[in-house]
Amino acid sequence: MNKDTAAKLRAPFERKQIGKLPKVWCADCRAKNKVCSEHKREKCGTCKALISKAHLHVDFVGHADVTDRLLTVDPEWNWEPLGFDSFGSPAFDGNGGLWIRLTIDGVSRLGYGHADGKQGGDAVKEAIGDAIRNAAMRFGVALDLWRKETTVVADDVPSREVERPAQTVEERKKELRSQIVAVSRRKGREKVEVIEDHFTEWSGQKMLKIHTASTEALAEYLAHIQQEAS
Repeated sequence: MNKDTAAKLRAPFERKQIGKLPKVWCADCRAKNKVCSEHKREKCGTCKALISKAHLHVDFVGHADVTDRLLTVDPEWNWEPLGFDSFGSPAFDGNGGLWIRLTIDGVSRLGYGHADGKQGGDAVKEAIGDAIRNAAMRFGVALDLWRKETTVVADDVPSREVERPAQTVEERKKELRSQIVAVSRRKGREKVEVIEDHFTEWSGQKMLKIHTASTEALAEYLAHIQQEAS
């Protein structure tokens, strides 16, 4: 693969192409056989999903936009499953996952997709789309967004409930501050003053506070404490 093609695959996506995927961090909220007494379900103003309040947001690019990127770079790109079942259909593993080989500009790399508990035809389509995105990431497609993804899994949010709201800078800052508070409390930093002190200590700037920090600083700090929490 030449450098020009590789660069086109890794090019950043436009803001309008990046959605917000909710990730529930509360174990009781995620459990299908429990009712959480602390967090109620409501429609989120950011991701528009009907979901527990105990969730964060992860930036993601959907299947259609990833497919559009592949078609733009190589109109003859293709994918194929690594195995077939007795009916000649793509073979799924014991976890309901699908291994595929994605080929772009003559170069092939593997990817894996699963349907996150969905059933029927929707599960098959979800697994295929997930596998293509996963394999495309091996070529650098939306790699910067994959790097930010947390380890918390939202297993009760249908993908059709996720929309793509446009955010202002202040809305993004507000969301980041909210996520910082949520993750900080999981680490035992309950009081706002303690969270502020930890942020200032991390930044190395005595006068820098969460309510005045830039979007970049807030995002970097959030990534730091998410890694710390995991």
